[in-house]
Amino acid sequence: MEQVKYTQKDILERVFKQKRMGVGYDPADVDSFLDDIIKDYGAFGSRVEQLKSEVARLQVALKDAQDQLVAVKQQQSVAPQQPVQTASQPQPVEDQRQAAVTNLDLIKRVANLERVVFGRDHNSAE
Repeated sequence: MEQVKYTQKDILERVFKQKRMGVGYDPADVDSFLDDIIKDYGAFGSRVEQLKSEVARLQVALKDAQDQLVAVKQQQSVAPQQPVQTASQPQPVEDQRQAAVTNLDLIKRVANLERVVFGRDHNSAE
């Protein structure tokens, strides 16, 4: 990354020389432009600090996730393997009924929430 040549204070305190003949830049225009640059520097500095803190936070979160992954892998290698039920193995009838009741309950809850959030005319609006 390139080195910053001027700080906000350098820009604020900068005084331009005026030419003797009166030909040159309008000092008010230059000052206005430099004021905008100072504001931009401040915004960039704030954004850089915000991004640095976000990077630090994400690095900590990544480290925690990696530690959790290592712990889970260690648990899996130590714990005895349980047989995994495949799709070809039929579920007991009682489990199928429980799943159906649970799904029906969930559908009812979602429908009730939609009525509360979107109102009773939700279906007719579509």
